[in-house]
Amino acid sequence: MNTTGNGEPIVVVGAGIAGMTAAFRLQQAGHPVKILEAEDRAGGRMRTVERRGYHMDLAAILLIENYTQMRDLVRDLGIENTTLRTNNVVGIRRDGKVHRLRANKPTDLKRSGLLPWSSLPAMLRLQTDLNKYGSRLRWDSDMGEAAALDTETAAAYAERRLDKDFLDYVVDPMSAMFFNSPPDLSVVNFLFSMPAVNSEWFNFHDRVDTLTTALAARLPVETRAEVTQVEETPDGVRVHWSREGEPDHVEEAAAVVVALPGPIAARLCPDMAPASRTYLESVPYVPDIHVYFGVDRLPDETATCVLFPQRAHPDLGVITFNHNFAPGRAPRGHGLLTSYYRYPWAMRHWDCDDDKVVELTHEVHRQAWPEMARHIEAHEDMAYVQRWKNAVILRKPGDYARLRDFTRGLDPRSRIQLAGDYLAFSATNSSLVTGESAARRVRELVTTGAVSAGRG
Repeated sequence: MNTTGNGEPIVVVGAGIAGMTAAFRLQQAGHPVKILEAEDRAGGRMRTVERRGYHMDLAAILLIENYTQMRDLVRDLGIENTTLRTNNVVGIRRDGKVHRLRANKPTDLKRSGLLPWSSLPAMLRLQTDLNKYGSRLRWDSDMGEAAALDTETAAAYAERRLDKDFLDYVVDPMSAMFFNSPPDLSVVNFLFSMPAVNSEWFNFHDRVDTLTTALAARLPVETRAEVTQVEETPDGVRVHWSREGEPDHVEEAAAVVVALPGPIAARLCPDMAPASRTYLESVPYVPDIHVYFGVDRLPDETATCVLFPQRAHPDLGVITFNHNFAPGRAPRGHGLLTSYYRYPWAMRHWDCDDDKVVELTHEVHRQAWPEMARHIEAHEDMAYVQRWKNAVILRKPGDYARLRDFTRGLDPRSRIQLAGDYLAFSATNSSLVTGESAARRVRELVTTGAVSAGRG
């Protein structure tokens, strides 16, 4: 068995998918690990809540086959039998109609009637660009190569390379998947999401937190353990944490992986290099509010999700039909739908109570999709509101270049390593990959003794 040299564990701060992946890979390599999680359960944003037999996946919803690192992790955990290939039909609302296409069939874009035949040259230009730039858009990348593309907004790219219909009915609704709009979003997000979504999809039978639950069952996780400071010492790292009703705790560790949102990581690591700390403090997360509706009769919709261009509604971004992703999301014969907004709506209504948010969402449904609104209101069995303060990172032009400079400025030999969605493209698989990368760096430094005396 490998050891850390002094018998001290490697501490991981944060039991989301990034932190638990890091801990699992370290444990696989024979290193003692300990996870500290401030919440009362592990999982982070890859978590599921159950109400009245409905399984509501709180953040990670759509899983795609080119999440190869996640697929590898599922295999290594021995839980492949909990996954299945899922429906990947996407709907886009235009002129009062839902146009449906299979995510892995680009030709459906022509056949769906969503775009006029005059947009065919734009489709070909987009495919040319995706073929040209695809190698720069990888889950395991520090986004350094993608940074060279990060020169304009998604809207500017569409106006330059595509056409107005493409902007309004493809680029704009795709931006809604980031709770955003094309004029505020880097073109890298759009280019990255197209081949990512253009894939077969998979999911877990009953709930997306099958993965994080399996990880937590194999790892020592201290919940309700709020870390207050992480500091390097001459021989390792000291981690200060507290739990209500207990004296403050101090953990001595050989190394630490901090797997928390950027601004929180900056606050916990006072010895971090000033430039790195400044970057982390400014990571631009945006909030979102998700509203779930359980209905006692299945709606007719066959798509897994329906996207709403701003021409269809200025605030509503996506309605997912969770029961179409996998069978275990709703009781037999029932349906589970989730409404997602562009982030300015969430900011305006953040302080509304849940009943008000549900009422407002019903009104938005009536405006955006009257037939579905009537179905939901006639058969509503349950409503649930989930707020995410740090839902997704808003990347504007130039942000990927700044990310590249930040990641390349981090010390790979530091005893404090970082993991999280802010280190790459903001997605579940990216978070997982950053956890694996952090584990790899920690393994190197604790087994070879190649530890930096400087600040990371």
